[in-house]
Amino acid sequence: MRNELRFVSNARVYVIDDAKNETQAALSDLSKSGLAIESDAFLDIEPSSKYVIVIVPEEETNLDKFQLEIESRWVKLSKSSMKSGFSVLLPFDEEEFQEYLEFLAQKHKEEKS
Repeated sequence: MRNELRFVSNARVYVIDDAKNETQAALSDLSKSGLAIESDAFLDIEPSSKYVIVIVPEEETNLDKFQLEIESRWVKLSKSSMKSGFSVLLPFDEEEFQEYLEFLAQKHKEEKS
């Protein structure tokens, strides 16, 4: 069960595996401790494996891209897409990560008003 509210995101992400392969996907939600991604293409994600992810925030944020070390928790496949959930282990760019979470929280608050 999730302990924190996850915020909807429209950021692009790049998942980098141990072989330094980079695959693009869409960030669907994010919190301080976890995230989920979606892709129309197959991503080779193994449960309980560590990855580095580069998040490219929406242009309207005026924020730079940042990296997180993540660990896969679940993978769901369908005929047309793939979804995967991760725990955040280490934000390499703590300040950018926090600023992006604050942007998403503010956007969420405005949408509920």
